[in-house]
Amino acid sequence: MKIALVQLDANDRLWKSSEMAGLLRPLKDMDLVVFPECMPFDNSSSVEYAEAVSILEGVSRQSRAPAFMAGGYVLENEIMRNAVFLTFAGKTIDSYFKRIPWQEPDISPGGESKKFIWEKGSCVPLICADAADNPSPNGTRMMYEAIRCGACSDVPIVVASYGTWLLEDYWQDPLKLWSVGTGAPVVICGVSGVGDSVEDNGKLGNYGGGGSGVFWPDGQAPIQRKRRGIHIVDTVSRRMRSMPIPRP
Repeated sequence: MKIALVQLDANDRLWKSSEMAGLLRPLKDMDLVVFPECMPFDNSSSVEYAEAVSILEGVSRQSRAPAFMAGGYVLENEIMRNAVFLTFAGKTIDSYFKRIPWQEPDISPGGESKKFIWEKGSCVPLICADAADNPSPNGTRMMYEAIRCGACSDVPIVVASYGTWLLEDYWQDPLKLWSVGTGAPVVICGVSGVGDSVEDNGKLGNYGGGGSGVFWPDGQAPIQRKRRGIHIVDTVSRRMRSMPIPRP
């Protein structure tokens, strides 16, 4: 499977739905395109679930895009969710709600794992802390659920993230565990550049910093990139190539 990871800066001017078609048009030969967590619906622009679906379907029709994963903060029946949607051929096929919030007191977590299925493939989606919270009872249970959903060498786990430290042990260890434990490539799309300061367990850092790439179930060293750009993972050849973000 060829998966394009759109790694934008933390405060990128392209971080909005009106720019998505331009980002997607050069990627027509991809099997899947993945945007970071909360792209395009960040916490300053939460929308109703149905409106988010309509916007993403419009992007798909406008760009004639391949399947893509995007989402963010949406209201579902007056409940705030952190969601990722799978959209293909002008239709939103499925959605997944983040199950482990991280400094998100207003969102209601989801309760089930999903398998996204479309014409050119399938994957098991996760959102940020869903993958970082491992090993833990929650992480172990979710990893088992991912296997039951079909995660394997041919069905990657795909993570949309807004997190920092993707190149450090904080993230490296759980992502390796997810990959080895499920037998599936774990593909993660993160954020480049530097965003607002955050604190976790007394450690000060910043959102972003790069790290989009892939982790392999046989323990082979992951392939990751720091810079802003589109990073294309081929899960069959185990190669990754990069291209610049297209100009609007």
